[in-house]
Amino acid sequence: MKIVLTYKITHDWDVRELLVEYQELLQRAIDEIWENTKWKEKLVKHRYHVEGGKYKYYEITRLIPYFPKTNEFKRGLRNELLKDWPFAKHYVDSAIKTAYSTLESWRKNYLKGRRKRKKPVVKRKFVRVKSTLMKVEGSKIRITVKPREEYLELDYSGEWFYERVKDWNVGELIIRENDILLTFSKEVEFTGRVKIGVDSNLMSLDVY
Repeated sequence: MKIVLTYKITHDWDVRELLVEYQELLQRAIDEIWENTKWKEKLVKHRYHVEGGKYKYYEITRLIPYFPKTNEFKRGLRNELLKDWPFAKHYVDSAIKTAYSTLESWRKNYLKGRRKRKKPVVKRKFVRVKSTLMKVEGSKIRITVKPREEYLELDYSGEWFYERVKDWNVGELIIRENDILLTFSKEVEFTGRVKIGVDSNLMSLDVY
């Protein structure tokens, strides 16, 4: 059983260019996936509340989105996004993964009637950093911005949560303008007692 914890720490890095470029990259990824999405009509059920605490259902024909997920499409998308990208290539992989995650979240809400058939727009500036972009040595982390040219470094040994996670694995990071969301994970043995893990993401809070 894996438990994931997320902590926020501040930074004084100048990452404005990276944030802006990543925001545009992520939107381009979403745009390309959206443009190649197939829409098919399907009869779906919706429920509505009636008196007495009960629900009734009605059927309606809706357009259901199916996102392109073939290796060929993803490879072509990656090659297209890499053109003129000034930072490490792995940020492109991160953006593609985040784009699919964003669209899948939108799809779930769309199917529940909470979203309209309108393409998601990236409004927040952030960068999701994969483990392939980090070198971890104890409490010190070095993040690659541009290979052999530019790096970001942090040391969380002075943070209040250090003792709690010093033996845990460092997961991905999310860099924002003034702070970082730093995740830690640990495999624990299930003994039959109830255990709860909370994963605080950029746009969700997952409890296990």
